[in-house]
Amino acid sequence: MKLFNYTSALMAVVLMVSCVTQQKMPKYLEGAANEAIDKQTSFPELIIQKNDQLAIQVYSDYLPDPKSEKTESNPDLLYNQPIPRGGGAVSASTSANNTSTSGYLVDGEGNIDFPRLGKIHAEGLSKKQLEAEIKKRLTTPVELLHNPTVLIRFQTYKIITLGEFNAPQVLNIPTEKVNIFEAISMAGGITEWGRKDAVKVIREQDGKREMGVVDLSSASVFTSPYYYLRQNDILLIDPVNDKQQVKDETRRLSRISFATSIASTAAVIASIIISITRK
Repeated sequence: MKLFNYTSALMAVVLMVSCVTQQKMPKYLEGAANEAIDKQTSFPELIIQKNDQLAIQVYSDYLPDPKSEKTESNPDLLYNQPIPRGGGAVSASTSANNTSTSGYLVDGEGNIDFPRLGKIHAEGLSKKQLEAEIKKRLTTPVELLHNPTVLIRFQTYKIITLGEFNAPQVLNIPTEKVNIFEAISMAGGITEWGRKDAVKVIREQDGKREMGVVDLSSASVFTSPYYYLRQNDILLIDPVNDKQQVKDETRRLSRISFATSIASTAAVIASIIISITRK
């Protein structure tokens, strides 16, 4: 009987200790109203940074001879990187309609080394501005190509996710447009311990790093300058304040539960032994 009372008291202690007060977790857009969500958001033009890899293709009004490998019959080749076809050797007859896989690296000084045009400063420019600069150099002071068209794409567009993500990783974005919700989804979503009301975005801009905080539980996220992410942005999600406390309590409860189960088993065995000996 005493063992039974002891076991009951121990279980009561476990139940009282398990009543841990946890911080309320905000939900996505918890405080947003329909009229607050229904707002137009502007997509900022991406700015070229150091170490960006750019795919640049040049076209002109010259009609190339597809059977000829001579640059005289296809002068566009002079201003495009040669591209290996089918993984083979580089051929001068590679079509200008293909996209370069090697690309142009923006070096530590913010420049790209362009065929026959030399170094061109790219850092701090948008794609349209760099396209205009290359087109200008192709037409003035000497017309190297007639009516050229320049197309530029980012080959490296990555977002880094750290902290309370279910699958934190470096995200390689196939397009040039991604918002914060899409990036979070690609990283497996936020864990149960992650703070949705204080997502940090670390961004490099004009050679300086800045950090913004986004509240995913509010409609203000749609008007935030960090709603649309830029290349090389870092998403950081901190845990709630009581995460470690709850983990410690959980470990302590596991030990107590284990001890309780042993005590309960011992009490049952003792009760059986006492019952047998009394007969």
